[in-house]
Amino acid sequence: MMTPTLLLTLALAQAEPSLLEYSVSSETTESVPPEDFQVTAFEPGQTLYLGVDEANLRATAAADGAVVQTLMLGTRVRVVAAGTRAKVGEYVNAWYQVAVEDAKAPKGSAPVTGWVFGNTLTPFRFEADLDGDGELEVATVVMSNDFKARVRVLEPNVKPPRRVSSVDVPVASESYGSGKGGPAEVKLVAAKKAGMALLMVDSRPERCGDFVTSYVSYTVPEKKKGVLGKAKLALELGGLSDPPTIATFKVSFQPAAKRAQVTRTSVEEDEKGRERKNTRRELYQWQDGVFAEVKP
Repeated sequence: MMTPTLLLTLALAQAEPSLLEYSVSSETTESVPPEDFQVTAFEPGQTLYLGVDEANLRATAAADGAVVQTLMLGTRVRVVAAGTRAKVGEYVNAWYQVAVEDAKAPKGSAPVTGWVFGNTLTPFRFEADLDGDGELEVATVVMSNDFKARVRVLEPNVKPPRRVSSVDVPVASESYGSGKGGPAEVKLVAAKKAGMALLMVDSRPERCGDFVTSYVSYTVPEKKKGVLGKAKLALELGGLSDPPTIATFKVSFQPAAKRAQVTRTSVEEDEKGRERKNTRRELYQWQDGVFAEVKP
């Protein structure tokens, strides 16, 4: 049973806009101007979270700005102001002035403010017992510099710098031709439903017929407490919605057996416009953080 604190945390994590995008309609990005990237823009007043650990809060909107404070993964911040778009390292994004919302700060004290680059911010923060050891981990999702969704899981009782495990999962490209990246929506799948807690990363671009759904696990050998585990891509499913070809899938979990059943349905039209529908089922068994297909 989830505690009131956990329910509140999940509600806060999903109350803000639930889509994160980083894409470009070109395979080669070196000469693409920053304004041609599709990047999720955040607005003043939004509540967001740090999607990286040991992030530097800077005094100015610059990569060499003085460090005001170092923030751990999952820290809650409120956007104060947005700067102009720029390229920092391999990322294109904007600088944001944020106020750190510290629940432990003295009542009535002014929040600490500073600047962070937009690629470190996310609307996705989850706090849940992902590895089944009875302790709550913190998970976030940001977009990587190679246009994938990067899931990070932090073990709060492990000291930095080795307290975070991460895994990159694919997102569906926004472009019909060449292009990289796309949108991502993230939800928590409860252990009661799936047999283990999972993060579901769903990517369904409006401008493209391809879509992909990935499930991410986090496991620790023998469920040892205070030990950094490993985030893994547990299951990846792809589909197509591009008439006359439609290929969809539905996932149903069998929590007691720790299995996942995938029902795939494809519909195609022949030369005369007649539809041909085909349905097949696949069974996957949970093993060491991954769903492996069970062959007939």
